[in-house]
Amino acid sequence: MRTVIIGAGASGLAAAITLKRECPPMDVVLLEKLDALGKKLLATGNGRCNLTNTSIDVSAYHGDSSTVYHVLNAFGAEECLDFFHSLGLLTLEEEGRVYPLSMNAATVRNLLLEEVSRLGVEVRTDFPVGALEPGFTITNKAGTETLTADFVLLALGGKADAVHGTDGDGYPLLKKLGIRYAPISPALTALLTDPKVKPLKGLRFRGSAGLFREDGTLLGREEGEFQFTANGLSGIPAFQLSGDAAVFTKQEALTALLDFCPNLPDIALFQYLQDRMYAGNPEEPVLHLLTGVLQEKLARFLLEDKGLSPETPVHRLGTQDLADLAGFLKNWPLPVTGTKSFKDAQVTRGGVPAEELVEGSLESKRCPGLWFSGELLNVDGACGGFNLHFAWGSGILAAKEIIKRAAHQ
Repeated sequence: MRTVIIGAGASGLAAAITLKRECPPMDVVLLEKLDALGKKLLATGNGRCNLTNTSIDVSAYHGDSSTVYHVLNAFGAEECLDFFHSLGLLTLEEEGRVYPLSMNAATVRNLLLEEVSRLGVEVRTDFPVGALEPGFTITNKAGTETLTADFVLLALGGKADAVHGTDGDGYPLLKKLGIRYAPISPALTALLTDPKVKPLKGLRFRGSAGLFREDGTLLGREEGEFQFTANGLSGIPAFQLSGDAAVFTKQEALTALLDFCPNLPDIALFQYLQDRMYAGNPEEPVLHLLTGVLQEKLARFLLEDKGLSPETPVHRLGTQDLADLAGFLKNWPLPVTGTKSFKDAQVTRGGVPAEELVEGSLESKRCPGLWFSGELLNVDGACGGFNLHFAWGSGILAAKEIIKRAAHQ
């Protein structure tokens, strides 16, 4: 029997290895449209390849929780480490994030490719798929080559980061097969905001941000290090909010309320400002009240945004003025207009939903013998190794399901 895996990224590579390890007689063909396998892996984790997270849990994912549960129940953090240790990879942990000991993504890719070669997986590069017909026949886009298969695994990824091969070419295949997928949008990318932030480009700060809908509904709140860009906000906390931002800004305006002092309650910040005012020279500028709180550039910007000159003498401020200033620093409103594009995103939100899958499986309901894995499914995770973990796990689980099916045919 033959299984053809379309897509040789993280998910496809893990699936190919599992198929050949656990079912050596299976003829496994790995198709990749680029000239080499696993190119996107080299860019993961800023080139360090964040393999997984010791805190793997369904709460770290968006999309279909039933699909997440199905994968995580079979493939947790321990199973992930076992898989990579079986390849000979040594790992280390940093605050729950697991990396190769070399801290180099190429190490992970090389070990995967060595195992694919050792097991005798047939690899076909420069093979972009143009047509997939039930039964199965797979034809390249040029129409010059056709393969047949008993089983097919679609591990093409989504539409994010097209430079590494994931340019959305799986979605036309789904449409032709009549397989529905949830609308896709970028996730784990920078937020686009009111252009007034342009003067702050490059400035970093530690804070928190809550993302709100027009009716006041909180979509999410994240804390950590942010960075202002020429037209928005970047940094891991902004990335975590971007999936929701991309979806909801298609229909309505959103607002991010930024807290520049998340570890300081409103009343404590007010008291700090009041103590600073009474302890200093009444003629000193209000800017000096913020010297111990914010970078000067940011402090000037926020004061001016509030309509208060940074040079205003502190004696002109009353108790209510200080309370308002404290509240402003704790809840600075920044309109969010969208996110950066798929080109700049790490993952894709949306994809094949649980309703299109055989219950308790990653197999298609509409097209028996066809499986899905990785980013093509309606699942996307938070930063921290969660997306790669799902890619490995769904690929391995799909392979095991194919082996079980083959055993009964």
